[in-house]
Amino acid sequence: MKAGPAETAPGLGQGNFIAPLRDAYERMDPGKDGWASEAFSASAKEQLHLLEDLLGGPDDIKAASLEELAVADVSTTPLRPDDLPATFDDGRFLVRRAGALTGKKTSGAAALAASLNKLRPGKGSIDPHMKIFRVFPGETGAAGCLVLVDILRLTEQSRTQINATWSCKWSLSPDQLPLLTSIALTRYEEITQSVDSQPLFTDATRALLDREDAYHKQFLHSSDHWRARLPRELGLDPVANHGLALGDINGDGLDDLYVCQQGGLPNRMFLQNPDGTLRDITHSSGTGWLEYCAAALLVDLDNDGDRDLIVSQDFRVMVMANDGKGAFTLAFGSSTKAQSFSLAAADYDNDGLVDFYICGYNPSQSELRGGAMGEPMPFHDANNGGPNMLWRNEGNLGFKDVTGVTGMNVNNTRYSFAASWEDYDNDGDQDLYVANDYGRNCLYRNDGGSFSEIAAKLRLEDTSSGMSVSWADFNLDGQMDVYTSNMFSSAGNRITYQKQFKSNLPEEVRRQFQHLAIGNSLFEGVASNPFKDVGVTAGVNMGRWAWGSKFVDFNNDGRDDILVANGFITTADTGDL
Repeated sequence: MKAGPAETAPGLGQGNFIAPLRDAYERMDPGKDGWASEAFSASAKEQLHLLEDLLGGPDDIKAASLEELAVADVSTTPLRPDDLPATFDDGRFLVRRAGALTGKKTSGAAALAASLNKLRPGKGSIDPHMKIFRVFPGETGAAGCLVLVDILRLTEQSRTQINATWSCKWSLSPDQLPLLTSIALTRYEEITQSVDSQPLFTDATRALLDREDAYHKQFLHSSDHWRARLPRELGLDPVANHGLALGDINGDGLDDLYVCQQGGLPNRMFLQNPDGTLRDITHSSGTGWLEYCAAALLVDLDNDGDRDLIVSQDFRVMVMANDGKGAFTLAFGSSTKAQSFSLAAADYDNDGLVDFYICGYNPSQSELRGGAMGEPMPFHDANNGGPNMLWRNEGNLGFKDVTGVTGMNVNNTRYSFAASWEDYDNDGDQDLYVANDYGRNCLYRNDGGSFSEIAAKLRLEDTSSGMSVSWADFNLDGQMDVYTSNMFSSAGNRITYQKQFKSNLPEEVRRQFQHLAIGNSLFEGVASNPFKDVGVTAGVNMGRWAWGSKFVDFNNDGRDDILVANGFITTADTGDL
């Protein structure tokens, strides 16, 4: 790089100016910062992008087109097995999974091209995506990796999703991109929707809200749009952890919708019309709070037959009474000592009145317990967040903080994102599972209105970044099971398994960091025994960067399926999530 004026200005010598810039640059370059595995991953990813283009192109792949991707004698197993027994078929969806993968390897670019072409649909379109999630540095001149392969194939009559894992080996040479020496299939399934090629679900948002100004003038604008127009002090946040609540607020038998918004934008209440569209009644409902609001619940708190409203409002909680026609008035409010992101309601003490629990995340200034600006300390096992709170319903829409007297103050400051009530032990009272972002998850067993935190005893701590909880008996054995959404990170999976990653820490702590990137968790309930972690074996851990999850029986076959909502801030896809 040619020296500029600043580099040669008097008083700014090589040691004072250039060296720090050079050091910073080299720390960002994995090849110069001791992370050759990440440098290899980046270059192999370039090659896989070329392979995606070939596989997704209009024409079959030819051997000659693989010259820049693979060595001449590259070996491959069949990438679509011949033996694909059906494991599920309900007349609309057909699921095929490979059993033991013992396909014979073949050699040469022509054989690889033929194996790749078996993944193509013939007539139709194909959209492949490949993601490196583990790296295995080998001897000089060689390396290996595991690749997640997701393929969508469309024809006029069908829609097929392929989920596979490839074990790839590469030849490395200086100053050139790596070349494939082998591909071995280690996992394969395909799901075919044969009735038609249209998606199972369609986005109905515009159809339901198109007539409302709030949809066009507020909801369709991004966080960046409002950050450029509203003062930051109002509570604007680029992450936008805002939820919604569903419930019938006027007794017409139709569920209505309450939407929480960022600070400076009013929360919105929408009444459902008989045709399914939504009508904005925020003003007449009295629920248009302008403060930062993250969560809400519509639940009957005073047993008068209509649903009242609980709103988590930054560092406060508000309870609003419903007059039965969808007009609300403030009945109760209190500080929460923490910025809270979710709520969960249940009658925990069986007195006939619904109580509620608030998940605390960021601590208030009075609750800071260490770490710069309340940052999680330590990152992988924090317990210095804002406190969660259990509010007992005293009747007449009055509530009392009973967190301490009920035993809910144990392991209670772990940056909680979500909680869900369920009588998991079938003893007649509601227990609570809490998903924590930076700390271990908690299970509070209810014993007649007093709680014991027993997640460690029942192997439910799950040291991932917990962001949602859902209960169901997925295997119909009479025991409740629990699913949590966390974060799957391909970069995290690659880096945390390298020998130089936090090499000064005990192996047990390193395993906790590795678990942070593994993805979602499914725990199977076992009578009178600890839960079993079956997420990986059940194939439900890779939910990408998952925020919400829910058990629901989509096809009405009596078994609960899983819906996962995922994503992050909208920007270019780096391939690492």
